[in-house]
Amino acid sequence: MTAERPAADVSWQRILSTLASHRLRGLYAVLVLGQQPEMTAKERQKLLDAGLVMDDGGALTIAPDIFKEALASARTPEPTGPERFLAGGLVVLPHRAADRLELLGYLRDRVSAAGETLAEKELNARLAAFTEDVPMLRRAMVDYGFLVREPDGSAYRRAPGQ
Repeated sequence: MTAERPAADVSWQRILSTLASHRLRGLYAVLVLGQQPEMTAKERQKLLDAGLVMDDGGALTIAPDIFKEALASARTPEPTGPERFLAGGLVVLPHRAADRLELLGYLRDRVSAAGETLAEKELNARLAAFTEDVPMLRRAMVDYGFLVREPDGSAYRRAPGQ
């Protein structure tokens, strides 16, 4: 008979929570050494539920690669494209011109629709979702031709052809 682990997702939080118990950590260590320690049904179930061990016909065996699986499941994908500059909020514009233009185009598409005219206050509120330095971002979008500003500064809209 082959040991099987439940198909539940591996949770590093559950593993750490289980191993935080001195008693369960000791039982797990004994299992790692290849012995079958005396334990209560509740202790046995906690080790099983955490995914640390598998039931092999009544005997417990160590779950292979459990820590590797837990680390892999905890990873979040790194943002790509213009989103990579927005993680944690935009502080400065990207140094590379191509990245800067890509980011400003991406933001333009999220803060204004074609044909839409925005009051400065509304534009500021939308830009605030991406940065604390709203004036810097607003100026960059105008300077790089993504938005057009009314001469009196009261309203903004997409530049023609955008």
